[in-house]
Amino acid sequence: MIFTGIETLFYLLGIITTLFVMGLLKYNKELKFNALSWALLGTGSFLCIFCIAWSVSSVLEGVPRAASMGLVIFGIPSLLFLLLGRKVALKKK
Repeated sequence: MIFTGIETLFYLLGIITTLFVMGLLKYNKELKFNALSWALLGTGSFLCIFCIAWSVSSVLEGVPRAASMGLVIFGIPSLLFLLLGRKVALKKK
């Protein structure tokens, strides 16, 4: 086996982080984010990536209950931050 699960996880996290940054920069050109939008969208993006990392690593360690709790504790606030940041960005336009 060339890659283990944790190596694949970090490779995919790099791709996901790049996609989040590229998406934020693309929408910034269209909507011209203010500081509040940047803060909300940045926090939401960070929490979303952390949620994915927490959940997948918990499953790889054999603790699926921790993965479920990670999805609830970090996933729901990340979605709320992303939606609130989008709403603030669209409201300004």
